[in-house]
Amino acid sequence: MSNYHVDENGKLRRWTHSSPLTGNATWNQTVISPAWSATRTFSGGDGVIFTITPSGSLVWHRDNNHDGSGGAEWHSQSGSVIGTGWSPFTTVLGGGDGVIYAVASDGRLFWYRYMGTDGQVSWANNGAGRQIGSGWGGFLRIAASGNGVLYAVLQNGQLRWYRHLDPGNGTSSWANNGAGATVGSGWGGFTKLASFGAGVLLGRNSTGTIFWYRHLDPLGGTTTWANGGSGTGQGTGWNDTEIVADVTGCRAT
Repeated sequence: MSNYHVDENGKLRRWTHSSPLTGNATWNQTVISPAWSATRTFSGGDGVIFTITPSGSLVWHRDNNHDGSGGAEWHSQSGSVIGTGWSPFTTVLGGGDGVIYAVASDGRLFWYRYMGTDGQVSWANNGAGRQIGSGWGGFLRIAASGNGVLYAVLQNGQLRWYRHLDPGNGTSSWANNGAGATVGSGWGGFTKLASFGAGVLLGRNSTGTIFWYRHLDPLGGTTTWANGGSGTGQGTGWNDTEIVADVTGCRAT
C-alpha cells in the first residue's frame, strides 16, 4: 500500500508498504513527481491525491500505479481544478470513496463528497458542505481511516476514536452520539498522523521516525491493538515533510 511523501526538496515519492496489516518494515520507493508544489496534500484513496493551492483551489490527481507496480504514471486529467475556497479550513482529510472532512477555524466539522472519477467537477449536495459536528478545533492531529472512522489526538496526548455513521450521504449521525472513545495515550509527540485505513496508523515523531500501529477494532472503537499498542518502527529521515497514506490501502469490514 502506498504512502506519499513530499520530501525536503519538493519531490513527491511513493513509498509502497508490502505488509501494512502486519507492520513489517518493508518499503520500496519511487519518485513520481520531481516538483510537487501545493499548500496541502491529502489522500482521496485508491490512488487519488487532492491538493490545495495557495489560492484555495482544490485540485484532483490520480496515481495510476498506486499499488506500487510501476513508476510515475498519472491519470490524463490529473491537475484538474474541482473546487475553490478551501484555504480557510485548518484541517482537510480524505475519508476514501470521495468523502472529505474539513475543519473550519471555529472548530465546526464539515462533510463533502466528490462524486467524480476523472477530475470532472461533480459533487454531492451540489458541492455545498454539510456541518456534521463542532468542537474539532482543539485537536493536535486528526487522521481519517475509512468507513467514517476518525482518530484525533488531544492536547494531553490521548487518542480519541470517532465514527461518522453516514459517510456516504453526510447526515450528522455518529457512534456514541458523537462522543469520542479514548483508545490510547502518549500520542502527543507525533508531528504527523496518517492512516492506511482499517485502523492502521502511521505516526511520525519529532526526530523523523515513523511508527506503525494497528487498532484492531476500528468499526467498534474498543481499546484493542496489535502488539499490545506498541508501535513498530518503519524507518527514519522523514523530517519536515508531508506523509500522506492512501486511506483505502486497507479496508475494515
